[in-house]
Amino acid sequence: MSKGRSSGSRSAKVTVRSLDKSYDSLAVLRDISLEVEPSDVLVLIGPSGSGKSTLLRMIARLEPFDRGELWIGDQLVGVGQHQEPDTERSLAAPDVRHALRKEVGMVFQQFNLFPHLTVLRNVTLAPERVRKLSQDDAEKLAMTLLENVGLSEKAHEYPARLSGGQQQRVAIARALAMGPEVMLFDEVTSALDPELVGEVLAVMRKLADEGMTMIVVTHEMHFAQDVADKVIFMDEGRVVEIGPPDQIFHQPRQPRTQAFLRRLLAR
Repeated sequence: MSKGRSSGSRSAKVTVRSLDKSYDSLAVLRDISLEVEPSDVLVLIGPSGSGKSTLLRMIARLEPFDRGELWIGDQLVGVGQHQEPDTERSLAAPDVRHALRKEVGMVFQQFNLFPHLTVLRNVTLAPERVRKLSQDDAEKLAMTLLENVGLSEKAHEYPARLSGGQQQRVAIARALAMGPEVMLFDEVTSALDPELVGEVLAVMRKLADEGMTMIVVTHEMHFAQDVADKVIFMDEGRVVEIGPPDQIFHQPRQPRTQAFLRRLLAR
């Protein structure tokens, strides 16, 4: 843990070991290994199609991977589907899948809110059905989270009446309602108007300061420099370079990283 953060009461180390993923003959992730310490923020950068979002989906177990291991804390929660079939069957047991849904929260580029439900109901639905909270407890939790993201006054509105930035903040509150130990953010500001980006990044900064373990895919380079403990540059499904933000952004060692940043910062 660094950057002067508090240690989150619910935060966990993430370990990915030698992860491979292909779609038919197209290799999209190749021998990916990384570690994120509890309460640290890892930022993934790289060109479109480099495998960043796919990697997040593997960590969230939204898709299987071919080879490798995924650990959350000291629990092995995933192995490649092309190895150790007996182990994979045991990991796919309902209680393990159920536990992983609570341990890892993910926020996507699109808000994916239920349009026919109020903001409050969008946040309470999963805690009631998955965590088995009572309606009263779920609503108390939801109101606390909505207050934390600055939207308690919008609890009884419907998503269509919110701005894009407000909807994305609701999506963050919804993910937090499951009490995750790790939060994944997949380009959550890329669909927003520029003037709305700051309000979402402010919520993410607050989560980082509170000690949440986070893995973030973003093109917001200033945010990455300020908040990340570690930055990974990916290209063509591989980790090209990994290091602290000062090194990656100001003294990148790999020519491919240098070329990417030159083009990005010249815009």
